[in-house]
Amino acid sequence: MAESWLVLRCSACNICHGRKSTGHLCPHCGQRINDNAEVVDKAADSNELRKKVVLANTPEPLRELLESRLSNNSSLVTKEYSSAAGLRVVKESLDENGIIHQVKVAELLKKNSIEIDVVDFMEHIETQGLIIRIGSGIWQFLE
Repeated sequence: MAESWLVLRCSACNICHGRKSTGHLCPHCGQRINDNAEVVDKAADSNELRKKVVLANTPEPLRELLESRLSNNSSLVTKEYSSAAGLRVVKESLDENGIIHQVKVAELLKKNSIEIDVVDFMEHIETQGLIIRIGSGIWQFLE
């Protein structure tokens, strides 16, 4: 089974952070985090860890509200555009005939938390020679 992530509270600054183990310096104050550091929570992956650290560092009166908002929005951090993410969005948006519709691309960009204008995105993909425009908001994927 994969090693879990730990949400650790620094005894000096009282701020939580995430690591897979102890024996490091606190990223906030530089205090040594040893084996007797308080483990506030555990997480299975880095996305879950990010949420648990944010919640652990949130004042108690606001924690429940933040937790409900986070459950509605699975991504805390928006992703910048990358070629690999762009190609993945293009391939996921293809219909059975290899046609791409702008509405589907916009939906996938939002779902993947990629902040780029859909028109700019499609123009970029078009200039790369991966697609060709066949109509308003419609493209053909070129394999």
